Amino acid sequence: MMTLDSAVATAQISDRRVAAAAARTARQATSSPSVAGASGERVVLRPAQRQDAVALDRLAALDGVRRPAGELMLAEVGGEILAAVPVEGGRAIADPFRPTRDLIDLLHARTHLLAARSETGRLRRLRPRLRVRIAA
Repeated sequence: MMTLDSAVATAQISDRRVAAAAARTARQATSSPSVAGASGERVVLRPAQRQDAVALDRLAALDGVRRPAGELMLAEVGGEILAAVPVEGGRAIADPFRPTRDLIDLLHARTHLLAARSETGRLRRLRPRLRVRIAA
């Protein structure tokens, strides 16, 4: 027969084990290799250019997919293209042999930011045309 004290103690132990597992998971996530690694390599996000076609084809081949059509945003680490995301949305391509999840998240955030800016700019250009003229 379990007393109230032993039931409370069992529940507390269970809660502490869950908290410890969560802390271990968080610690492992922060100690895992980052995008730039411990060497502090420079990360550059930029639009793809014509001369990037060969590198993008190689990256798509490594990822086992076709290169996305349309305008792409690239992530370079130490001068090497490791990931690319279509600006209009779609599946990212990335080097499967390097940690690139953070890069892809950065690229998605950057493309969303650029899309929001272009929408705001488009609305600003339209604003003078949308003025309502009241006849006196």
